[in-house]
Amino acid sequence: MTRTPPETANLPPLVPKLALLKLDKPTTGFYRYLYDVVGRPWHWVDRHRMTDLALGGIITDPHVEIWVPYVGGVPAGYIELDRRNTDADDRRTVNIAYFGLTPEFFGRGIGPWLLRAGIRQAWSSGIDRLTVNTCNLDHPAALPLYQKCGFRPFQMRDALFDPRR
Repeated sequence: MTRTPPETANLPPLVPKLALLKLDKPTTGFYRYLYDVVGRPWHWVDRHRMTDLALGGIITDPHVEIWVPYVGGVPAGYIELDRRNTDADDRRTVNIAYFGLTPEFFGRGIGPWLLRAGIRQAWSSGIDRLTVNTCNLDHPAALPLYQKCGFRPFQMRDALFDPRR
């Protein structure tokens, strides 16, 4: 996505006691919990292999933002915005590094709302490009949702799942 999508209302879903909070100083334990509960159905493994020190360096970097929707005080997922990179053409790029919900909160409209909130937050800092990665192992609604929100496919490849990892 190379320009801000058209402004649309991003009304929160009709979910009681819904709040979106930015994690100021996330702990590795809480982050690992979110990563595991959100990513387990989709075989997320990369950050499981990281030491606490390495992971802590990423999630507490001032150029990384982690936003968590809460429903009745319970974390319902997260979106992670990574502002650490500039692309080869020296464009200010934000990558949606991770995005998803815990399975208990699927189907309530929280996912589209969270993604739009993340997109709005990413563009608020005057960037040139916003990216997100997905693969064939992701939730079946992920790619259609990304496209509905204004992303377009740039490159496609299949991911292979190794159950030994």
